[in-house]
Amino acid sequence: MGKVISIVNNKGGVAKTTTAFNLSCALSRLGKRVLMIDLDPQSSLTIYCGLEPLELKKSIYDVLTNHCEAKDALMNSPIEGIDIIPASIDLSAAEVEIVGKIGREFILSDKLAPVVEGYDYIVIDNSPSLGVLTVNSLIASDYVISPSEPTYLALRGLEILTSTINQVVSFNGKLKFMGVLITMYDPRTSHHAEVIEELKKSYPTFKTMVKRSIRFSDSCLSSQSIFDYAGDSFAGAQAYLDFAKEVIDYAG
Repeated sequence: MGKVISIVNNKGGVAKTTTAFNLSCALSRLGKRVLMIDLDPQSSLTIYCGLEPLELKKSIYDVLTNHCEAKDALMNSPIEGIDIIPASIDLSAAEVEIVGKIGREFILSDKLAPVVEGYDYIVIDNSPSLGVLTVNSLIASDYVISPSEPTYLALRGLEILTSTINQVVSFNGKLKFMGVLITMYDPRTSHHAEVIEELKKSYPTFKTMVKRSIRFSDSCLSSQSIFDYAGDSFAGAQAYLDFAKEVIDYAG
């Protein structure tokens, strides 16, 4: 059965979508069958894949609101071996529509159950909030990965996230916090070095760190993975490949 991984941080601008996309691409390069799910109303992962949210016939909104099954919303991504359930702006309304339903936190988990066995990994990109959609993601997941820039504000945000994870564990006993992926790292910045030291003291962290580079933004504009845009020899591409290997070693 596929391992479900939530990419979560309640702070924006920490490379969640970049991580969700490039982790998925790296896993695919390592021979894994991957499903990406865009659970952010901003639809960044969907756009990253070169899809137009306004032109979608079916999306994760339709799945959550019971207008279709998960298998009916699946689409091919531009990367071989990776499918996606995309998002549209309608997803903003889903949170309001499901908030009054009994068992609302388990809707995504129930909907994904029939498709999980078709993949090795399911990677969920979440919005920078800890609302009902993100809680649905955590309930449906086996693991949580939190990309985080090495700044003081990001460090404080992780306190809120880990508190939420601890609460969700009472409903989803299999959920594990796999760790923090340090992103947007600048080795020339003493503040970054200090925060990284604190992060490693307080949270499980991956050995791999992803340095800041404009090539990640450029690859997004081109709807390409960092591997296809910058080449396998680029340090950022190698970092995501190393990160994917750590994920596989942890999750199996």
